[in-house]
Amino acid sequence: MTSSFPFKRVVKNIEYSEYGIHAYYGILSVKYNDGRSSREYCITYDPAQFRLAKELQPTDYRPLADLLPSPVCSVPKVPLEGHIAAMLRGNCTFSEKGYYSQQAKAEGAIVVSKTGTTPPSFNESIKINIPVVLVDYKDYTDIKDRSASPQAALYSPDVPEWDYNIFVIWLMATGTVAVGGYWAGILGYKQYRREKRHERRDGQGHYQNVNSGESSESDEDESAEEEAVTITPPIVICWVFMIMVLLLLLFFFYSPVVYIVIALYCIGAWSGMHTTVLPVVNFVFPCRERLPLLPIIHKRPTVTSAILWLGCGAFVMCWFFYRHEPFAWILLDILGICFCISVLKVVRLPNFKTCVLLLSLLFVYDIFFVFVTPHLTKTGESVMVKVATGGQASSEQIPVLLTVPRFCHSAFSVCNIYSMLGFGDILVPGLLVGFCHTYDLKIKFSRIYFITSVIAYGVGLVMTFIALTLMQTGQPALLYLVPCTVLTALAVGTCRKEVSELWNGGPVNNHHIL
Repeated sequence: MTSSFPFKRVVKNIEYSEYGIHAYYGILSVKYNDGRSSREYCITYDPAQFRLAKELQPTDYRPLADLLPSPVCSVPKVPLEGHIAAMLRGNCTFSEKGYYSQQAKAEGAIVVSKTGTTPPSFNESIKINIPVVLVDYKDYTDIKDRSASPQAALYSPDVPEWDYNIFVIWLMATGTVAVGGYWAGILGYKQYRREKRHERRDGQGHYQNVNSGESSESDEDESAEEEAVTITPPIVICWVFMIMVLLLLLFFFYSPVVYIVIALYCIGAWSGMHTTVLPVVNFVFPCRERLPLLPIIHKRPTVTSAILWLGCGAFVMCWFFYRHEPFAWILLDILGICFCISVLKVVRLPNFKTCVLLLSLLFVYDIFFVFVTPHLTKTGESVMVKVATGGQASSEQIPVLLTVPRFCHSAFSVCNIYSMLGFGDILVPGLLVGFCHTYDLKIKFSRIYFITSVIAYGVGLVMTFIALTLMQTGQPALLYLVPCTVLTALAVGTCRKEVSELWNGGPVNNHHIL
């Protein structure tokens, strides 16, 4: 999966349902029997029905009256004065639940939902003067398991414009591009030298290996390590077309297709993590011992490689089974970084011409599916943003994203709202960075193209963050990353008078290469 998704961060304390009803995130704070320990849970509510306080005061706590499994579709027989009533969702409308709770003199109504905390809707003709909020059934079960007589309070603090998680995403994305591009450049240069040697051998009718002392086994390892897929213009066009098809399939058939994407990603992440970590393991634990040749394996892997392969598989399975837990984002980001680095290692762009074609097509693709599609869909939703966030169609989220939760305390941090950056926004510019590093090695200059392209990527990502905060909507990161990286490489080529060589992928004179 290399499709691009927008850098998305919910900067307003608001979400929109497919019916246009809006609801704010809020916080349910619960104190337990000792009066000191407390926990916070995510709620959704309609600010048009009742606006919660922005700050929590010690006097805001009220006893929680447990009316489950009753849905409260009539006036409760138990006295609720001074209490916040908890009831099960279903059988009647939110307006009726709030009205009957108000008639029983409750100071708030918590509707416990087993089907997710979707935005509530109300009948404006029914006047309700108490808050009616939704909480997830799992959270309410946790409350009751901790105490038989808890106290509850409702509030909705302001969301800070900036959050530390932006810096974390910037660091992860820029570091991945730098490491992946550096590694790709070295391997790309090795492949270039090998091709030139083969040309020289074919031209002379024979070839003498100057490193004749190397074992055939290590030659095999080096050859395997340097295997790569070179992307040509026809492949670029097919690649972009396939990305568009997959994005539309996810938009229209999200629930079934997302599981196919998850399965494919698990396989890719498994291989990618092994590819990325193996050089480090071999450096720390050098091992020449190899396993016997097995019928299903054409090569004899080393013992450390086989052990690492099993460990990477266990890591992927750990994420898969715990992917809905609050800590799963850490596992997902580790897998994502390894996956992106492994793709940058394998995929090669042969020249700057192909780089410009790929980045230009995905530049238009990103803008179209983020900014144009809201005017074409019936619900006014951005195709890219809905697919990236999963909408409300499924509890699953596509895993081809770097995700970091909000760190500053707010309803978003309690509700596990994440900032997200798609792999495409790392891989697409990263392929250009890898080409720039290969070109630096070809011209034997001090990595000027590589360094400037990495800096340009970091600057483009900062521009994305600024636009995100100012516009308060999901941004197509390639809108900023593509011009920054492409124009920077062109500017360096112009200053060095190497645009023609850069465009075609290498210096005109190839002496000193071998």
